[in-house]
Amino acid sequence: MKHMFSSETNERLLTYEEVCAVTQLSQATLRRYVRSGRFPAPIKPNPSGRAVRFRIQDVRNWLDRL
Repeated sequence: MKHMFSSETNERLLTYEEVCAVTQLSQATLRRYVRSGRFPAPIKPNPSGRAVRFRIQDVRNWLDRL
């Protein structure tokens, strides 16, 4: 896995694919959960770009609540 860091917090950021691998959710289910508010919203590391990432701590917290 590639390491991606937010320039503001130096926090590990995950792609949709990485989150799917960790959570065992399909991308369609993960996107549905995000839209419905059942999963933490992703952030845009570059405000002018299209890419979105998930904070690893948000993903861990979500998994802990299962």
